[in-house]
Amino acid sequence: MNSIISEHINDLFDPYDLFSYRGKQKIRNTIKAICVGISDQEIKEAEDYLDSFYNYCLKYADILAEKYKTPFLPKEEDAQKEISEYVSECKKQYPEIDAKKIVGIFSNVCWLANR
Repeated sequence: MNSIISEHINDLFDPYDLFSYRGKQKIRNTIKAICVGISDQEIKEAEDYLDSFYNYCLKYADILAEKYKTPFLPKEEDAQKEISEYVSECKKQYPEIDAKKIVGIFSNVCWLANR
């Protein structure tokens, strides 16, 4: 992946952007703005990386949404410990992504699944 994109990966998206075509277009436009002259191949690599990240996080987000059945992440100590463990697993696979972005995906999935 382009080194400039790697440096700015957390600035490229709001977790909600990964849920829609419009959000993904926003990410593409942000990449183009940050990396003037970037090739289509490099943009595709970044998009594939973010898609892979999103899909990886979804498996844990779906577990949380199904288990707690709330439109938000639960605040109880046991739930927070479980959330932290899932964030750690996602960080192992995608260390450049900020934990807040991961929690954002978890939160969005809970909201979408249980509203």
